[in-house]
Amino acid sequence: MPPDPERPVSGRSTARRQRAARPSSGTYTVRDIAAMAGVSSVTVSRYFNEPQRVSEAARARIARVVEQTSYVPNQAARFLATNQGGVVGAVMQNVTSATFADMVRGMSDMAERNGLQLLLANSNFSRDSEGRALRTFAGWHPRALVLTRSDHSPETDALLSRLRVPIVEAWEFHAGRPFHQVGFCQLTVGRMLARHFIGQGAARIRFVLNGAVEDGRATRRSEGYAQAMVEAGLAPDVWRAGAADDVGAAREAIAAIAALAPAERPRAAIFANDSMAITAILSAPALGIGVPAGLAIAGFGDTPLSAVTTPALTTVRPDAYAIGSRALAIVVAALQGGTPGGGPQAVEVPCALVERESSRLC
Repeated sequence: MPPDPERPVSGRSTARRQRAARPSSGTYTVRDIAAMAGVSSVTVSRYFNEPQRVSEAARARIARVVEQTSYVPNQAARFLATNQGGVVGAVMQNVTSATFADMVRGMSDMAERNGLQLLLANSNFSRDSEGRALRTFAGWHPRALVLTRSDHSPETDALLSRLRVPIVEAWEFHAGRPFHQVGFCQLTVGRMLARHFIGQGAARIRFVLNGAVEDGRATRRSEGYAQAMVEAGLAPDVWRAGAADDVGAAREAIAAIAALAPAERPRAAIFANDSMAITAILSAPALGIGVPAGLAIAGFGDTPLSAVTTPALTTVRPDAYAIGSRALAIVVAALQGGTPGGGPQAVEVPCALVERESSRLC
């Protein structure tokens, strides 16, 4: 009869237990755990991967040893060996953003339900940082990748084209991309905000960007705004601050508007994001600008503070949770046998204009 895989080879168990008691590296191996529990290494592996195939008595012994040693199995080796479960790498452009936090929550919930582990990297809008993060993830053989930009560097595009894993570009659409996409059109958002003010009779509308020139999404929203202005027979006014941070950029923008003669000031301002718009609302009164009486303001993101400022901020609400959840749903479907039609999917998650007091023209 073949030996019981739940029992170690006799005559060696005592020596193994002694060696396992003081691992030289301070880290226990699967062989150490097997020796201490009086089972084989195969049984320990099954305990973590297929516990139903391990007897109740052996599971109890292994569980005691795992608790005593705080042992954690080598997940990288497990995934390479079994191709089950695994890591999904996600490169976020700004993990400090409340909007992106909801997207992370959507990804995490879907990953948890499907036995996947989400690992995050923050690129801070930098293509170089994104490339470094992706090269690091590639070295760990992820099961899939989720990216929050689609305008990568040529080197990153080349790397992505060589990887044989599902890749999802989440947050916006870019025509002609070879990967799955989940999100919305930035140009549409810019047009939506411009038309909100044009429809109220505003003729001078400024779009305010911060100095982070690699934030291509905000730039594309400004392009959508410019299209709507031209279509209405109005002159676009895209203004970029020198400061890259949102607070500094918004203060610059309000100071620049206050420095203009009242007849030359924009009647409304669209800020690239809610952080900038909220800073503008808070800074305007000290410079003699009333909101919305002197300057109507809108933002983007619908962050929690946008509803409680005075006046409350008009903004555009992306469904960040749905974007994250649907991005991971595509990953799960691809890992379980592919996607319908075999080609990349494009899932639109529309945004909603949230009208509040800050944008009401008096």
